[in-house]
Amino acid sequence: MRRIRVAAFGLTALLTGCAEDGAVTPQGGPAFEAPFTIVTPVRTPSIMANAFGRTVDGAAVVDSVVGEVSLLKPLDGRARYQFYIVNGIDSTAIPISHTQWIIRTDSLLDANGNITTPVDTARAINLRDFYVGGFFGRKLRFAVRLSATDSVQQRASWLVLTIQGDSARTAYNDSTPRPLFVQFRDQKGTVTRTDDVVSADTLRGRFGEFRSPARQTTFLPAGTGSLLFWDVAETGTPAIRIDFQGLQKPPRGYYYQPFIIDSLTGIAFAWGTTFDASGNLLRDVDAGTDSILPTLRAVQPPGTTIGPAENYTRVELILEPKAAAPALATGLNIYSLMTLQRANIPAALRTKRAASGQLEAIVTRGTQGGPLAPNVGVVVLGPGGNFNTLLGNRNSDSTGTARFTNLPVGAARVLAIPFGGSGVETRATIISGQTTTVRLVVP
Repeated sequence: MRRIRVAAFGLTALLTGCAEDGAVTPQGGPAFEAPFTIVTPVRTPSIMANAFGRTVDGAAVVDSVVGEVSLLKPLDGRARYQFYIVNGIDSTAIPISHTQWIIRTDSLLDANGNITTPVDTARAINLRDFYVGGFFGRKLRFAVRLSATDSVQQRASWLVLTIQGDSARTAYNDSTPRPLFVQFRDQKGTVTRTDDVVSADTLRGRFGEFRSPARQTTFLPAGTGSLLFWDVAETGTPAIRIDFQGLQKPPRGYYYQPFIIDSLTGIAFAWGTTFDASGNLLRDVDAGTDSILPTLRAVQPPGTTIGPAENYTRVELILEPKAAAPALATGLNIYSLMTLQRANIPAALRTKRAASGQLEAIVTRGTQGGPLAPNVGVVVLGPGGNFNTLLGNRNSDSTGTARFTNLPVGAARVLAIPFGGSGVETRATIISGQTTTVRLVVP
């Protein structure tokens, strides 16, 4: 096994036929249609908290709010997540710093190669104003401490997590996304603090849109949709289109993005621009006033990237933060986990795949018997182009394992690339109908 440097790999693929009005144009091949179904449960970002306080001179005093947030996609550039505390009576909002711990869930491998009980390892970080986000086995544990003598802080009743597009120029106004929120104090509608109630229970916040202490919305998946392919075998240019009705307006700062995904190899492509029945773009519909979207459509654009539909297993509608928008028509293995609706590629297309084998890559840190390494990028390359043909890429799961199925038989390169470090490589032979296991050790 030899050490390599991280490299970028391109895909060569085929294209889609579309008319100028955005409608899929039949080109002589059979049409395939499949319904979308709502995913249950939808994995939205979450916040849980506990408020710790006491009574002083008959008034409830909150000393700290401690909790966890999870499934927040890392943001791009200078965009960051930031906490605000909000007064439940007059909506006054001020930013608040927090102590943060980044929690990473690992699994261990014993001397016989068996997976042992997962363990949590915490990396403490000092007082911070911002959080960049993180998922794939990572979450934020936070502690917000309030001054007992600060009347502004002691009149706050909500903890709200905002998305700041530029952490150097923060703002809290009507256009600021506020997707996570939790109420830790009930002010009973009065400015008198002696009747305030601070819950001793674990508080479960909500994901949606915090407009004011009196007005919040919780995001819930809704609507119906259909997936349509035209399979043009003669030219290798399958066309794809999705149509939805009755979707809920996304929370401010988020938008709907269709993906075509191969669950067997981990390859995913964000594709298409969403628009309504009149052809108006829906990227900024989160700022609109309609709570329900009558129509959402998207068409795979012309290009030579995504390739034949039979190379994939499903199409998904995913909620993505605008501050971390995925690149269109680019092979991805990290994207938002908020799949709302899913449609399977029709079986008549999937059966076109050639005979294949499976690969299981187990990644550990330091030694073969070291801790299992989750969230490590694993790339499989085939023999074409001097072993530079991308066959699959995905992150190792919580057990340090990345699994690939429906790989073409023959020799393959397998690379493990940890975040921020150099990668390691080994070779494998894919055998028809069998699973090949390789082990890779990263620093």
